Amino acid sequence: MIFLSDSMLAKLRIAGKTIVVQIALLCALLFMVWGSQHLYSFIDKTTFPNAVALGDTSTLDDNAKGKLMIDAITHQMRYELSSTFGWSANDIVFNRWLLDNRAYRQYGVYQATKELVDLYSTQIAKLGANDRESEFLYKARLNSFAIDPYKFWFPSAESAYQKGLALVEQYKAGLDTGKSVYNVRTDDIYAAYNLVVGEKLLGYALGLLNNAQNMPFYTLDNAIYQAQGIALVVRDFITALYTLHPDIAGKGNKENMDAAMNYLTRIATYDPLYITANVNSGELVISYLLFAKNRLEDIRDSIRM
Repeated sequence: MIFLSDSMLAKLRIAGKTIVVQIALLCALLFMVWGSQHLYSFIDKTTFPNAVALGDTSTLDDNAKGKLMIDAITHQMRYELSSTFGWSANDIVFNRWLLDNRAYRQYGVYQATKELVDLYSTQIAKLGANDRESEFLYKARLNSFAIDPYKFWFPSAESAYQKGLALVEQYKAGLDTGKSVYNVRTDDIYAAYNLVVGEKLLGYALGLLNNAQNMPFYTLDNAIYQAQGIALVVRDFITALYTLHPDIAGKGNKENMDAAMNYLTRIATYDPLYITANVNSGELVISYLLFAKNRLEDIRDSIRM
């Protein structure tokens, strides 16, 4: 049996109390961080569990489908512009250094929205390759959505995008009067999926995280949330494209679509307490992007069969 002297027991008690206090402080700190993040989520959304809602589309004509499609493309940008802190990427106070997660998410949203508006304007909102673009979408994509998302001075990015969305509304109004066109062909659907899985959207998002394990945490979390912004817009667009054109599902793609949406939603709801190169390092997001991309590629390839 080992007997400890009073002095040794006193030292052990002090050490034990010190450890308990340190654990308590650590728990309190983690609780404060978790609590502040949880409280912030009540003020401004940090996760997005649901894709854009389309409602019953079974009886819609082409004009109504065109409105839903362009609304799905611009849905997340509309949300970001009207959110609690507005467009953060170019904000003086709530900017990409202070609220960096939402600012980089918004940057990803901008990138994907711009690419899909370009696709919609140059391929879907035309009768054919030689037909003219809608004047409203043409102005929107070249004059409004081409503005640097970080630009603060006139014209600011925020005001430019609001103007671009107003031009989108004019395009939608033109669908009712015959001045605008919505014309989706098989080649357009194939091109849409090709864009989504290519180097400008999901391929680009993967590239952002290509060296995730060697990135400092302050760069890594920016890349993750930028990829999330891209995924949010892609999810809305793919939802609309698949729902409004049931012939895609008719090629046996339900399983592929369900899986792709599941992975995109996991990215859309990814919001860990902290991110480092070793913990919440982005490996999960990379795997979700890869799995979603592969499933969407299967859908794309089925269109040409």
